[in-house]
Amino acid sequence: MRHSRQRLFWHIQPQRINVVGGHYAPNAWVADVITAGYCHAHSFGPVNQPILHLVPMTTSHTTFGMSVGGVGFQVHLPDEAWLPPLAPLYADFPLDCEPTWQVTIACEPTLAPDPPRWIEHDGPLTRFHLESFAGWIDLERRQALVCTTSLANGASAVERGVGYACMHALLRERQSLMLHAVGILWRGLGLVVSGHSGAGKTTMARLAVGYGEPFSDEEVIIDLAEPQPLLLSTPFVVPGTPPEFPQRVRRAVPASALLLLAHAPDFRLTPLEPSEVVMELLRTNVAAVERFSSAALWLDRVERLVRVLPAYRLHFRPTTELWEFLAGALGNAPTVAPCTS
Repeated sequence: MRHSRQRLFWHIQPQRINVVGGHYAPNAWVADVITAGYCHAHSFGPVNQPILHLVPMTTSHTTFGMSVGGVGFQVHLPDEAWLPPLAPLYADFPLDCEPTWQVTIACEPTLAPDPPRWIEHDGPLTRFHLESFAGWIDLERRQALVCTTSLANGASAVERGVGYACMHALLRERQSLMLHAVGILWRGLGLVVSGHSGAGKTTMARLAVGYGEPFSDEEVIIDLAEPQPLLLSTPFVVPGTPPEFPQRVRRAVPASALLLLAHAPDFRLTPLEPSEVVMELLRTNVAAVERFSSAALWLDRVERLVRVLPAYRLHFRPTTELWEFLAGALGNAPTVAPCTS
């Protein structure tokens, strides 16, 4: 079964936890955070003290950068052994802008692999323990700490920290938003393929092989800075991503349509009202709207999106006849939505 980032961030179970350098941390990995090469601006304090600054003690042998959707990240690893297997994965997303975010990865072998999953929000701070990962993400200080059990989980740890931070940073720092969707390059244009779990996103991406290029199977970015929206790929991969798909490739193509999927015996393309699109996207992007401030920004971006990108309900069956149908259906449909006041 595929696990989406939205579902992983949905289970909330408060838990009392300790503090390291002013930051909250589960008991299981307090010692590792102290000894893994991090220098804290302050020593331990009471649980309710303000969040303090975390300064990673790293070198070029334990650090690499990446840029996702115009947001720059500096990623700090536990030791030199982590750099060779991880940094090349993100070679297509080089750091080509000022790094505004610091993401630290820590190794804690004793971290419980299957705890009750929980996430808490406290102002700009998010704390979490999800499967083999635990840590915090501070939107105000633009810092994140993700602990995991071993290097085998290193890429997932990086992408949890960077992905969650990027989802919120795009709303605050850019004219963009991240969507839980598949991106497909088809006939020189970008299709944004969305829908609930089981609606057929991965199925449609599989059908695109040979007819187009699926370039993101989990999250895509829509850049709304220009009149023509751009569809951007992301480097975020989940365990269920089919191995034949291109992974962590950087793409930026004009977005031509948003397709919300539904399985059906026959092909049908139905234009959607803006309100329908907002509700559909809201259901599949819960993590982006858990905070009130983020929800307001997200709704603003989606409102702009539906003004400039035509959206349809695509009823389809899983055959490659889909592309012949879309060639005719989208060929007669507008590729730019009419502007409305």
